[in-house]
Amino acid sequence: MEARNMVKIHFDSSEEELLYSFVPHLSAAFGRKGISMFTDKHDQSYKSIASVLIFSENYVSSEESLDEFIKTIQRRHEEGHIVTAIFYGVSRSNVQELMGSFSKEFLEHCASGHVTQWRNALSEITSLPGHEINNNQSDYESLEKIARDFYEEIFPNERIGIYSRMLPDIENLIYKQQWGVRSIGIWGMPGIGKTKLAKAVFDQLSGDYEVTCFIRNFHETFHKKGLNGLLQEHFKNIPNQTLQQRVLVVLDDVKNHLDAESFLGGLVLFSPGSVIIITSSDKQVLSQCEVNQIYKVEGLSKHEAQQLFSWCAFGKDVREKNLLTEISLKVIEYANGNPLALKLYGEEMSSQEQPNQKETLFLKLKQDPPQQIVEVIKSSYNEVSDNEKNILVYIAFFFTGENVEYVSKRLQDLGLFPDIGINRLVENSLVTISENRLEMHGMIQAVVRQIGRCPKLKINEDPKTSFKCLLGTDDIEAISLDASNLNPDVKLSSLGSMYNLRFLKIYYSDPENHGRALESLPYGLKILHWEYYPLQSLLQDFNPSNLVELNLPYSQLQRLWGGTKNLKMLKRINLSHSQNLLEVEELSEARNLEEIDLCGCKNLQSFPDIQQLQKLRVVDLSGCTQVQSFPEFPSTVELKFEVSSIKTIFPPVTLFVKSLHEFLDNQRKPLLETPESHIFDFMKFRSFRSSQGRITNTDFVESPPTFKRMICQKALEMSRSLQRGLTNLNFEYDVFKIRPLENLMFTKLKEDTS
Repeated sequence: MEARNMVKIHFDSSEEELLYSFVPHLSAAFGRKGISMFTDKHDQSYKSIASVLIFSENYVSSEESLDEFIKTIQRRHEEGHIVTAIFYGVSRSNVQELMGSFSKEFLEHCASGHVTQWRNALSEITSLPGHEINNNQSDYESLEKIARDFYEEIFPNERIGIYSRMLPDIENLIYKQQWGVRSIGIWGMPGIGKTKLAKAVFDQLSGDYEVTCFIRNFHETFHKKGLNGLLQEHFKNIPNQTLQQRVLVVLDDVKNHLDAESFLGGLVLFSPGSVIIITSSDKQVLSQCEVNQIYKVEGLSKHEAQQLFSWCAFGKDVREKNLLTEISLKVIEYANGNPLALKLYGEEMSSQEQPNQKETLFLKLKQDPPQQIVEVIKSSYNEVSDNEKNILVYIAFFFTGENVEYVSKRLQDLGLFPDIGINRLVENSLVTISENRLEMHGMIQAVVRQIGRCPKLKINEDPKTSFKCLLGTDDIEAISLDASNLNPDVKLSSLGSMYNLRFLKIYYSDPENHGRALESLPYGLKILHWEYYPLQSLLQDFNPSNLVELNLPYSQLQRLWGGTKNLKMLKRINLSHSQNLLEVEELSEARNLEEIDLCGCKNLQSFPDIQQLQKLRVVDLSGCTQVQSFPEFPSTVELKFEVSSIKTIFPPVTLFVKSLHEFLDNQRKPLLETPESHIFDFMKFRSFRSSQGRITNTDFVESPPTFKRMICQKALEMSRSLQRGLTNLNFEYDVFKIRPLENLMFTKLKEDTS
């Protein structure tokens, strides 16, 4: 037992009920909290961290007990020694006011010169928190509460949330398992408190087992001491080693299931009722160890987090006094319930007094976390494969908060294997998925960015404008650059010679300042994201043959290139809101193109022939009102466009064209009664061209050869299949007509009787 966990107990040993019943049970309850109790009869060399005073009727019967009591109170004054009182068979008020049988025993010492000192000490101890116990009351729950309260008084910033929430959950999971060798895995992110929880469970259960073993940092210890060394250290003194016995074993921080299996396989003494507890940040390891159940350690609640931070930052609980400052609340929110982060950030904050100093320190800690945090996260980082390391760094820099499918596509384009890698990162507690979006704890993101930040090339010390690269590559592989405040003297020509550059993202936190351009782009580039691209076309000498995604929203482009380029790898292109864009004819050669986003390109005049684009799935032409020519779309294409001219009826709506039949079948009211949020869903038809015929009793008005007119013409070609659908209906449909900007008419389709 550690010296820091030694507690001295004072009581009248002449009372047999105390000596042989209450005190042993109380000592066992304290032992379940990892606290060892000793009495006056034990070795006086023990240096206790706290004292328990048990007041009974006969406690004050001897001056020796009262003198020892005075010494304990003096130590409380001089050293801050923690003292708690248990009133056993006497009430607090009787001790405080010297009444009843307690008073009778005390008054026998009136001749002593220490009476006033004793009275003052008794008055003081009765004013402190304590517990009243009846003579026959030594039930389990009462003793557990005494031990738990005392533990929290001694160690106020440890095991917060464990006794109130987690420990009961673990005990329930263990005891609900079938009789035999029971096992449970404790899983969670670095710093979440797996070791403390496992130790609390061990302390709580160890008194009920014949053989116990807790191995902290099992992975490190196993490889340092070896299998035989560990077995000898923990089990060499066990009598009757060939006999099966009830065993409690805790292996903390297991990284390789084979290590745990070989250690446990070396024990032949497990009998039914034994318990094995394994902690790990890797859920797969726990599954490979074949534990019966896995318990995920969640972060602290808001109330618990504030409690822990208060003790670490201020040395006391300041929640009820509303002393938690705005910066303290920011730190607590950033820590997101992680006990290690709350503890270390709180301790760091305690070193600063002024609010502006605390704010500066917090910003520094977000960029450069404490070394202990770095070590625990690097320990998990080092256990994953190179594929997973690269995925993790990409997520930390570029994809936190993004949709899982969106991220997976980009990572796959970069030559990684996200289907396997993302799942492994989740199992390793390095990323989480919430509402189908990838999330990463702030402290993990800070450490991973620290690992992935390239030391070779920096623009300046501003983290927003520094180049970043993936660890494990000799040359820079990925760059994210805020070019708003870029030093004019910085030359970006070196980007063209970065032959391993695969991912380039240039953005502007200040959109008003986006005039800088590159002189060249590297040949190996796979993903180019450049907001507010400043030139009228892409660099003529750029070879896009490796380009998979071109993302240039809000650009100044008028066209992509002059001449033909090799776009064999291009899958996605986003030129949305490029209001100067006139044409994109080059896309007709991009045979692998899947998505085209030209939303908001209001001056776009033409759309390329896409007959060869067999993989095309989505085209967004919302707001492209000036398109003069339009090709036939394959049946698999989802076309999005915006009817921006209809202002008198309802605001602009986006049309997702899937099935005109379905639209008419679902339409039971005139459009004038349709809610403003109505979305017309009628595209993905078999093929406009394949559905020929005419719509009867129509009153279409000639309109200019615009994109809208083209849609009307395509709709006319659907009449034959449309008639078949209407023949079986008894409804009259009010369908709006797409007309020139200044006109809007409705036509009524009636059952065709011809």
